[in-house]
Amino acid sequence: MRSLPIPESLVDDLSPSPPLAMDAVFDALPTAYLLLLPDFTVAGVNDEFLAVVGRRREELLGRDGFDVFPTSPDVLFEGRNLLRELFERVLRHHRTEVVPLLRYDVAPAEDGVPEERWWSLRVSPMVQGDRATLLMMHVEEVTAYVRDHRPDDSADPRLEGTLWSRLQLGRVAQLDQVRASHRASALAETALRLASVRTLSDVVRTVAGHGLAAIGADGAGIAVPAGGGWRLVISSGFSDAHRHRWQTLPHDSPLPVCHSARTGERVLLPDAAATDAYHPEMARVRADNGRRAWATLPLLVGGEVIGGLAAAWSEDHAFSVEELELLDGCAAQCAQALERITRERSAAEEVHSVRRMAETLQRSLLTRPPVREGLQLAVRYLPAARGAEVGGDWFDAFATRSGATVLVVGDVVGHDQVAAAAMGQVRNMVRGIAFDGDDRPATLLTRLDQAMSGLGLEALATAVLAVVDPPMPGLTARRVRWSSAGHLPPLLRRAGGRVEVLDAGEDLMLGVDAASQRHEHVVDLDAGDGLVLYTDGLVERRGQHLDDGIGSIRAALQGRDTRSAAAWADALLATVRAGGVADDTALLVLQLDPDAAPARPTSQESTVELVLPADPRAVRDARRAAQRCCTRNGLDDDTTETAVLLTSELVTNAIVHGRSDARLRVVVDPSSVYVEVADDNDRVPVLQTHDDEALSGRGVSLLETAASRWGVAEADIGKVVWFTLDRTR
Repeated sequence: MRSLPIPESLVDDLSPSPPLAMDAVFDALPTAYLLLLPDFTVAGVNDEFLAVVGRRREELLGRDGFDVFPTSPDVLFEGRNLLRELFERVLRHHRTEVVPLLRYDVAPAEDGVPEERWWSLRVSPMVQGDRATLLMMHVEEVTAYVRDHRPDDSADPRLEGTLWSRLQLGRVAQLDQVRASHRASALAETALRLASVRTLSDVVRTVAGHGLAAIGADGAGIAVPAGGGWRLVISSGFSDAHRHRWQTLPHDSPLPVCHSARTGERVLLPDAAATDAYHPEMARVRADNGRRAWATLPLLVGGEVIGGLAAAWSEDHAFSVEELELLDGCAAQCAQALERITRERSAAEEVHSVRRMAETLQRSLLTRPPVREGLQLAVRYLPAARGAEVGGDWFDAFATRSGATVLVVGDVVGHDQVAAAAMGQVRNMVRGIAFDGDDRPATLLTRLDQAMSGLGLEALATAVLAVVDPPMPGLTARRVRWSSAGHLPPLLRRAGGRVEVLDAGEDLMLGVDAASQRHEHVVDLDAGDGLVLYTDGLVERRGQHLDDGIGSIRAALQGRDTRSAAAWADALLATVRAGGVADDTALLVLQLDPDAAPARPTSQESTVELVLPADPRAVRDARRAAQRCCTRNGLDDDTTETAVLLTSELVTNAIVHGRSDARLRVVVDPSSVYVEVADDNDRVPVLQTHDDEALSGRGVSLLETAASRWGVAEADIGKVVWFTLDRTR
């Protein structure tokens, strides 16, 4: 018979379960229940208990149980209160006890005079960690039956000790009914508790403490398939050493619980002789833990075996037909609980896997902005908490071949992996269209819309795209041209604190009409001015108009002066978190350096900046760029050769290990050459043990040996590795 696999993580899964209306369930139980704290304070009673004792709920809750129901001298046995002793034993041993008959007189509410009452009780501990935190007492009154069947001279409170043997045969039938009621109640409690358990350990604890305890079992365990063998989880009735020893078992283990899990057969061992004769391993188990009787049953769901259930007794135990029915009921309930939590766990893992894959895709596309002279660029991404969904929000910033800087923020309609995949395609289209040309922003958006239509990308998206012109000789101001495809308006903050909402016009979003006309806007930034591009998560609030959200962000920008684009980005996200994150937020902040000086006409001759694709062939372009920059600035051959070699190593590492675009910057000044390479991987390079035959790992060793100085800088996304070579005099 085939066994269904159950994840090992099931044992430690602590994910929350939906709340049940436990108060209503408790009150609706058809038998009487009383809940006591360890100091015997009444913590809860159900309606049936109130009816049996003739009291009101407000008379009992929060009071000491023995104050509410004081002990009558007539029920003491040799001066001992048997009910109190029963409670203390259950608290001390953490084990359910069943008392078929016990006298405890209760005073009616009317006259307060105790009258003789006889009870059948089942007391169970609620255990958390290593202590009992609650007692649950199932109560059934049998006073009428005792009065009808006892001799007149019997008043012994220990009815089992004196009167038991003299009761008529009809009383035995009545006692059987009491026991059957206990078994039914135990199964009902077990089913109720199993409905909300989340782990295999919880299942074992529940079935051992309620269902199996009703027939005197003092140990239990469940075996489930794991790693080609069995994983066995056992109850608190066994020692930690036993748990560790039997935690994993081979598939052909001779233990009867494994046999039941393999074959679907029930195994009954009623006494020590049967246990020892079953297999020598079971004889060792009995000698080790003292359990003389065992019953193991298969856990079946739809004819498929998903594990085995074991119950154990410290004394010899003959199995009645009624007990076997209870064992079968416990096994069926265990199997259903295991099947449910296994299914829930698998579904949760599938959702988590899909989300992790989509988030990895999404975050891999949210790259670090380029380092541009005179510009501060900060990017942030804040996801909304919406379970397994991801969004189509993105930002991007990159340098074009002509020296301009392209900024774009967009949002593909949808909140799933399809939207995330479409976002990746749209973002890469923008890069491919914009990098190698000098098109204006409106033209770029038109070309993007046409490419989406022509390539069959059935997606709707909003976007705002801005192009920052290269610095002009002798000027500090930078011109920004921008165009919007149905996106939220950019915000412009002047250095003095004035904030403008830039009119985006009425241009259509992408994916609606590729032939629609698009408009371009121009704004000039002076030193200290900033531009904020964002998606709706920054300004959208539940129950609030969008204009009010934009107004809130505008007010935040009018606050104290901040000389850093990163500080402005963090301040804006703090505003979002304070108001609650309703949607994903992509944010890009551009600030013209407050200390920007007029550009020098010759600055471009001593600096090279390139964005290199994640293609090993791009290393050749990096070498050529570094060599040209060094040569045209009069660097000697030895220094140039070393700079080119180290540049090649850094770019190779970024592309091969970082698996992202590489941003190269080379700066030559009168005393040195400075090179930095940025990528999206935040793993820091490590100096490795020298190995002449190694095919990789040389980069850090070369830096350590050849560079005058080198280091690694953290970035919002990824890292920057840099080195400096001093000129040879």
